[in-house]
Amino acid sequence: MDDAIACLKAQRVVPIIRTNAADEAYALARIVIEAGLPIVELTMTIPKVGEVITACRRDFPAAVVAVGTVRSAAEARQAIEAGAMLLVTYKASQAVAQVGRDHGIAYILGAATPTEVDRCLELGSRVVKWFPAESWGLEGLKHLHGPLPEAECLVTGGIALERIGAWLAAGAVAVGLGGALLAPGAGQASVIASRVQAAMAWAHGAQARKDAP
Repeated sequence: MDDAIACLKAQRVVPIIRTNAADEAYALARIVIEAGLPIVELTMTIPKVGEVITACRRDFPAAVVAVGTVRSAAEARQAIEAGAMLLVTYKASQAVAQVGRDHGIAYILGAATPTEVDRCLELGSRVVKWFPAESWGLEGLKHLHGPLPEAECLVTGGIALERIGAWLAAGAVAVGLGGALLAPGAGQASVIASRVQAAMAWAHGAQARKDAP
């Protein structure tokens, strides 16, 4: 349980894979992992997502395979049975939290308001998914940490590569990226790999500046 959260915090970038085909999801996971990011989030909306989770666990044993858009206890159990190492949801779900606790699997609950963040923390979510982040803006996250300084947030929702550093500087522990990282392009594998490298440079450059005396 601790390893998945530790990896997320260390990498600071989480690629969120949401596709209409299982083979495309697997291919994207391979590109991202081979480009140097040892963590991926596969969403429950992917067709035959269980097969993709299992294949990723088998073929990339050193990577953390997270599963997102988990909407219910049944989906949480399905994800875990397939091999999920981390459950992610967009809501403060007591049901998802309970399944995670019962199986010893880390979970990240989601929130869009300070009240919901507080509820996620009460349910044992060590990191909270702050979504949709860009709708609130950087100032929203900064203000959240006034009453809730202990809230460690994974921010997602419309974030561009060049905004990674700003979000981390504003107090996020990690940034979730979908289209900004994985949108199709000519020579897709090399384009996405280049974006992964750029995202990691933004993320770890921001950390270096934050840690500087």
